[in-house]
Amino acid sequence: MACSVDHLSVHQRVRVLQDFTDARAAVHRAGEEGVILALELDYATREILLQWQREAARETLYFSLTSRTGPGNGRMKEYFALDAYVDPGRPGHRFIPNYGYVPLDPPELPPVSPTLIHSGNRFAEALHRVHALAGRRCFDEAEEQLRTILNAADRPVGSEYHAAGCLCALAKKYAFAPDATVYQWLEQTGLRLWYGWGAGATSGGEGACRATEIRAAEAAFEDLDRIRAWNL
Repeated sequence: MACSVDHLSVHQRVRVLQDFTDARAAVHRAGEEGVILALELDYATREILLQWQREAARETLYFSLTSRTGPGNGRMKEYFALDAYVDPGRPGHRFIPNYGYVPLDPPELPPVSPTLIHSGNRFAEALHRVHALAGRRCFDEAEEQLRTILNAADRPVGSEYHAAGCLCALAKKYAFAPDATVYQWLEQTGLRLWYGWGAGATSGGEGACRATEIRAAEAAFEDLDRIRAWNL
């Protein structure tokens, strides 16, 4: 299992700060550099396993969890300096710092149902239709479908809440697309539904609980928009 130990994690280039001998008696000298490929805890042997790439060679370093000297949990900063994050790459994706990998291509769109969906029994299908239309930038038609299904007499309980979460989740899939119009429509529409759901609270206590979820949705988009501004 990949993990972090002190300031170390995978895909980081590190430099040895002072000489040490690991739990397998391998000696490493100050100035050695490598990229961490794996970092694990072996509970059976009570050891930290650090695999790194040094030029063309891969090596595994072993550090005892019970040792009080040398590299170990709580002491890694004394022995390893961080250099830089090394993007390992992922086909069809690009890496966004402080966010993760995002696909180069937009999500595959569902087919557009030719007729407006009115039945609350087809609520999930209606939301797919909203996505299909919005993804094709047919925003007026998407809005019409959304309004129709949310006003349906037989709509499911909590339909506005569910639709808000669904559209906000979809928006994040478009966050780093070159054309921001789909992202912005989904974000704004999703947040508008959150506000409408919040306004439907029937007591102060319920309103406070709903406000907590709404603020969380707002904060998530504020963080995402800051990251977008740095990476578009």
